[in-house]
Amino acid sequence: MRRLIVVLLLIFFSVDAFAYNYNHFKLKNGLEVYLRKDSSLPIVNVTVIYRVGCVDEYNSITGISHMLEHMNFRGAKHHPDGYIDKLTTRYGGIDNAQTSFDYTIYFTTISKKALSDVLSFYADNMEHLNLEKSKFLKERSVVYQERLWRIDNNADGFLYFTLHNIAYKASPYRWTPIGFAYDIRHYTIDELRGYYRHYYAPDNAVLVVSGDIDIKKTIDEIKDIFGGLKPKKIVRHITKEPVQLGRRIAYITKPAKFKKIAMAFKIPPIYDKDTPVLDVISYILFDSKTALMYDQLVRKEHIFASIDGGNEGRIYDKGLFEIFGDISDKYSFKDAREAILKVLEKIKKGNFPNKLIVIAKQKAKMDYLLSNETLGSSNYNEAFYAAFGLLDYYKNYMKIIDKIDKAEIIKVANKYFIQTKETDVYLIPQKVKFNAALPAYRGSLR
Repeated sequence: MRRLIVVLLLIFFSVDAFAYNYNHFKLKNGLEVYLRKDSSLPIVNVTVIYRVGCVDEYNSITGISHMLEHMNFRGAKHHPDGYIDKLTTRYGGIDNAQTSFDYTIYFTTISKKALSDVLSFYADNMEHLNLEKSKFLKERSVVYQERLWRIDNNADGFLYFTLHNIAYKASPYRWTPIGFAYDIRHYTIDELRGYYRHYYAPDNAVLVVSGDIDIKKTIDEIKDIFGGLKPKKIVRHITKEPVQLGRRIAYITKPAKFKKIAMAFKIPPIYDKDTPVLDVISYILFDSKTALMYDQLVRKEHIFASIDGGNEGRIYDKGLFEIFGDISDKYSFKDAREAILKVLEKIKKGNFPNKLIVIAKQKAKMDYLLSNETLGSSNYNEAFYAAFGLLDYYKNYMKIIDKIDKAEIIKVANKYFIQTKETDVYLIPQKVKFNAALPAYRGSLR
């Protein structure tokens, strides 16, 4: 009953009630800054996003954006190795980072007393990162172990990585942010320094600060701390993915308990008008055990032990609508693929109840609201959408979702769920003992 009340309330709430308004200004060096005052707790969040990810890499340095992310915690000119971790320990709070296909993001939530210290730390990293060779070599080993742990010794991770390798032929999206193992082992400190000098700059970044702050004082502080950093006027040359002309298929083997299938269909970049429609389709198909894929293929037909998926949008080129499933023992890869296509055909023909659209829209709205639940999560959203010129889309997302109808869902499904956009990867389980010793991961995760 409580869940029903929440869903009904969402229908009547005004969209604007959930759209946070940030103060925005831009420094002369190109740094975009967004500030929001929220005095509900005596804490602040500082988020810095750089427009650099694996889309900026090339063969021989794949994954180097992630390597550089690790080195951002190993010391800069005015801040020693481990500074931000010690700061959050002293004041309480969290700090972390993430490297994605199109960006790298850093964030800290901490007592408002430490705001100046956090701002100084990120400014120092932006222009004066130490990148000492001895620390680089140690961290490179950590990153390599992370690759083994996440990909090489992980059936699902390897399946995901291989799916990108097969789905893309030219685009740098053909590797994931961790990169290829060979490249990780052979990075040089000079390559890392050159990459850092090229992409870490105020005009390639967005800074977002929210919490218990004095707006005017914080503006003055940011101007003082970041204003002297030099812009670099970055020019990008990103290889575009050519048109796919037919279905692509690959078979791989890894130790696993189930046969696995990964399917992907090429979809447009995130700013395309079809993206929110694909979001709704994702919710109809995958979100919860009542969603179409799970209900039909796991609960009723027992073809899959589990199934999941959704659309992964990209900024500079095509993304992927992905489907991952663990196949029950008595079914073949052919059975699994045909079962998935049968469910997709229901979407393409509109053979599903309208109530699934209503439920999908409400889930999309709820996730939107929950993604703004904390200072950190709302700053993350503001930073990402601001960095790529998508703030209007972000602010109006719930209105856009509301306007989507069944006819539009059918049209979009027929546009993208076709063989000429399809890639399939099948994982054949290797028969090994699952308690067999695998190389241990001994690095620290961020």
